[in-house]
Amino acid sequence: MQIQSFSQTGSIRDDNQDHLLIDSDLRLAIIADGHGIAGKALAEYTANAIRQRLREIAPVTGSDENLHRLQEAYDLAIAATPAELAGSSRCDIAATWINRGIAAVFTTGACRLLSALPEQNWLEQREFAIPVTADTSLLLVSEGAAAALSSQQLQPALNGMLAAADDDGFATFEQQTTSVYDGDDCSAILLRLDQTDLTAGIPHEIELFEHYNRAWSFKLWQPLALAAATGLATIAAARKLKPLIARIKS
Repeated sequence: MQIQSFSQTGSIRDDNQDHLLIDSDLRLAIIADGHGIAGKALAEYTANAIRQRLREIAPVTGSDENLHRLQEAYDLAIAATPAELAGSSRCDIAATWINRGIAAVFTTGACRLLSALPEQNWLEQREFAIPVTADTSLLLVSEGAAAALSSQQLQPALNGMLAAADDDGFATFEQQTTSVYDGDDCSAILLRLDQTDLTAGIPHEIELFEHYNRAWSFKLWQPLALAAATGLATIAAARKLKPLIARIKS
């Protein structure tokens, strides 16, 4: 995975309320766009809470669950928001999680995500899960950057990113985005997927066992319970036979 990003404070406020989180090991990228008095702190909290949740469940998450788990992580983060960050503040996100050959995408509010498969143009997405292919591009943008996407001036820069394999295309996109719209904070993350993403997150043997255990509704406690019952029955039988054996010996 190749990753490029930028985040610039707009002219509306003094500090940047966008928070960018990139976890290469987890194959997770998030733009959290905070709004309100505590927007900056809320954005950071939300992104980190999502990552923590996905780190906990990733070892036992099948690829067909990626999108659901990503949405669930966001919902749990919002539900558990500390009181001092809630109130009039809110947070929208654009996020993608690549796990076991599936790329899941989830956005809320005015945040956007654009995807481009090899030899295809950009397509705006709200939520989806697709098999990973090498050379797929994913572009996450905050509300400020999304406002610039509607301008035709940005189209050459978007196309240039698909054609350029180096930093030049993304640098041009950054420059054009902030020149077209200089209001709200502008942030973007560009992901170029490669062969390493096809196998990222493949489970270990014990995880595979747990996966098939769920798939076939096989309860692990059943053989353990059977073994325990057999052992207790053997002990009980031995106790009953002990007086009989003693009488025979006498």
